[in-house]
Amino acid sequence: MTIDLFFRAIPVIALFSASALIGQNFQTMPVQSGYTDDVIANGIGSSMTSTTTDVDGVSYNFVSRDFKLTATSADLTYGLPTNGIINSAVASTPGLSFQLGNLSGNNSLRINSNTTGSNTGTLVFTNPVAAFKLYMLSTSGSGTSTVNITVTFTDNTTQVFTGQSISDWYNGSNFAIQGIGRILRNTDSLEPNSTNPRLYQTVLNIDAANQAKPIQSVTITKTNSAGVANIFAFSAEAYTDCLAPVLANTGTVTANSAQISWTVPAGTQAVSHDIYYSTSPTTPTGSTIPNFSNVTGTSNLLVNLSPSTTYYYWVRTHCSTTTGQSAWSFPKSFTTLCGAVVPAYTNDFTVFPGTCWETSVSGGSPATGPTGTSTYWFQRNFLNGATNGSANMNLYSTNRTGWIKTVPFDLSAGNYRVKFNYGITTYSGTAASQMGSDDIVHFIVSNDGGNTWTILQTWDANNTPSNTSNAYTYTLTGYTGSNTVFAFYGTSGTNYDSADYNFYVDDFTVENANLSTSEVKGQVRKAEVHPNPFKDILFISDNREVKTVTVADVSGRIIKTVDGPLKELNLNMLNSGLYFVTLHFKDGTQSTVKAIKK
Repeated sequence: MTIDLFFRAIPVIALFSASALIGQNFQTMPVQSGYTDDVIANGIGSSMTSTTTDVDGVSYNFVSRDFKLTATSADLTYGLPTNGIINSAVASTPGLSFQLGNLSGNNSLRINSNTTGSNTGTLVFTNPVAAFKLYMLSTSGSGTSTVNITVTFTDNTTQVFTGQSISDWYNGSNFAIQGIGRILRNTDSLEPNSTNPRLYQTVLNIDAANQAKPIQSVTITKTNSAGVANIFAFSAEAYTDCLAPVLANTGTVTANSAQISWTVPAGTQAVSHDIYYSTSPTTPTGSTIPNFSNVTGTSNLLVNLSPSTTYYYWVRTHCSTTTGQSAWSFPKSFTTLCGAVVPAYTNDFTVFPGTCWETSVSGGSPATGPTGTSTYWFQRNFLNGATNGSANMNLYSTNRTGWIKTVPFDLSAGNYRVKFNYGITTYSGTAASQMGSDDIVHFIVSNDGGNTWTILQTWDANNTPSNTSNAYTYTLTGYTGSNTVFAFYGTSGTNYDSADYNFYVDDFTVENANLSTSEVKGQVRKAEVHPNPFKDILFISDNREVKTVTVADVSGRIIKTVDGPLKELNLNMLNSGLYFVTLHFKDGTQSTVKAIKK
């Protein structure tokens, strides 16, 4: 970055104020000279051979992840990164990192005394950088250290920060990294720890009058007797007269697009902007290739996105002023909407409830739709057994009404069916249970994304499911919508019954209605009814293996359901016309026949 020290197109006080509101341009500051000791054990061999002294005055050192006592020793699962890059854990500085010194050479400015003449040291930087803020990476062994910090600029002016506290390496706050472990230098005894020791991040705010001056060096002077100060690295929030834009709230989001916009800080002479977006929250760097370049407005439509996906995005500005290009803005994020799924599709509820399924839905009825946001459907082992995952509602007491809604489906190609397994057990066991007197579970469908619902199947006290796996299959005749949603609706009614039981759903599947090869090879049962056309009564030829009979109109709406083996259907309430009669067999198969009422 080229900086004109005499350029004053924007008052530096304004730049400083704006820097607190915009994205941060972090840069590491490699040290040219000034480290005094090697306190990090690395490589193969005793820690005594790869360090010059300890961190804390009582024989403890840090370790790098590549440290091994012998070539056959196990790899460490903790320690400082081998590449020396510390990505700060401080939440207020996302993207800030530090570069440690050579792990095989001196890597700490170590100060163990407050005696004049031996209590100070200076780190000189390889590439001076002008900065809004300077960040120090340090720690103190055997107690807290207090230091004065003198920042020297390339024009030999200085800024002093007095009374800066460096926390003891155990349990302090504002840590950049933790859980790096340590080693006892004189015995090579390793001490892993998930939270300690720690290296801390200290922020030094550069005065407005100094922000355009490159920082040449930093001098550390220890002022208290306790503790052993170790200064490891510095990074800067680099000065710029091209300020990063401020992202507005995300605009309209669809399954495949999102509208984003931003504002340019006052005084910034913007020419164009770059946009970067990703499914990763990792902050882009100066070398990151943007998705969009040279955008001249202050908004843009992101397209060709994946449904049900969280995206993060950043914008930076190109300016006509000295430093030319801003840092990336602070990020924002959005999640695209759920796109309609084209079957085949299965949800086994191993991950609950499943992408784009909804469980925070309650109240109402299939006629009105849901009215609340309570959750009543949860994950539970199917039938309280060993099989992982199922959708489950516990029905007991009164006025518990819950929904679980599926992902939307695009059924426009037609010829699909829906199927799933279901059953009931007592709440805490695997025994069978009767449903309460006014308890109801509906399986329902909406052809318009959830605005109106049609009941496909009802379970209640008259046809309570068993405590074994029951198979349900329904051919979606007449359901060819591009935004079709299914739901399970359960209610415990208003009567207080003693029943306390779970209703389970597992392996929810939408697939092509054509029989698979394995089904074709098996015995195929066919629905046989007579007479056809019929007047009022429709007779079933063989009812021995029939579990349920449903009658649907030409739109696919179920208008009658009868459970159990039966020889005849009384359909005198139906108007003349074409109907679909489906026999659901006990083995989970089904067969549908067209029947005409005179």
